Amino acid sequence: MERVKIVADSTCDLSPEVLEQYQIEVIPLPVNLGDKPCLDGVDVHPADLFEYVRETGKLPTTSAPTPAYYEELYQKWTEEGYSVVHFSISLAFTVTHNIAKMAAQSFPNVYPVDSRNISAGMGILAIQAARLRDQGLSAQEIADRVRAMTDRVQTSFILDTLQYMYKGGRCTGVAALGANLLNLKPCIEVKDGAMEVGKKYRGKLESVLEQYTEARLKGKSHLDLDQILIAHCYVDQKILDRVIQKIKECQPFREILVLDTGCSVSVHCGPNTLGLIYMTDGTESKTSA
Repeated sequence: MERVKIVADSTCDLSPEVLEQYQIEVIPLPVNLGDKPCLDGVDVHPADLFEYVRETGKLPTTSAPTPAYYEELYQKWTEEGYSVVHFSISLAFTVTHNIAKMAAQSFPNVYPVDSRNISAGMGILAIQAARLRDQGLSAQEIADRVRAMTDRVQTSFILDTLQYMYKGGRCTGVAALGANLLNLKPCIEVKDGAMEVGKKYRGKLESVLEQYTEARLKGKSHLDLDQILIAHCYVDQKILDRVIQKIKECQPFREILVLDTGCSVSVHCGPNTLGLIYMTDGTESKTSA
């Protein structure tokens, strides 16, 4: 049987426990603290990013890896006898997937997959791929199957502050100031591989997150109830517990995974960000929702 390695860039935001459970490899991506190059999750973590912002007033930056970086890892795994299915962040956000495709040209058994998503939206697809691997599917079959699943992934986040989006040039100072003055917390949704602003909530974070969770889940049909992922950046445990309880009140998911966001999400979204990531069951286009 073909030996298959499931690989995801560090933007997948899966915890060490989940990575071990599903035997998923992570490729750390570059993060720069000014002119100091680092690797996400290796020698820089979200706490380091926020300390850097406090000290300098500037935002750390992320950058794409070189083709040679991917090639070195592809060569290592293929020489060990593996075929590789590699998940990248949506091509709408970064060129990383195109770089992976360039690097894979020399390896007929490496299959780069554009997740058309970010954070645990990538991660949930990598989990699906690992399950298909364990069922004995080939790398080619896994890549084809998971590419067909990308539209089923539902990813959204609530931002507690727009200051990090503003520092990163992703919103205007007027928008950031207005949101702060009005105590607005926007919902960012991933749709068709790109991010857009959804509903804007108003109030304290705990109340907003409960409203958001209910809006995303209550009364919704065609959900894959196997698993839901909560990705967050330093959200207080008491608030997390309320979100988990609200999820249970809305839908009978069989598993709720709580994950910490890594550097790529944290640097753009800031502390107290929380997202819900789950999948539909694939039948919503065949019947009315």
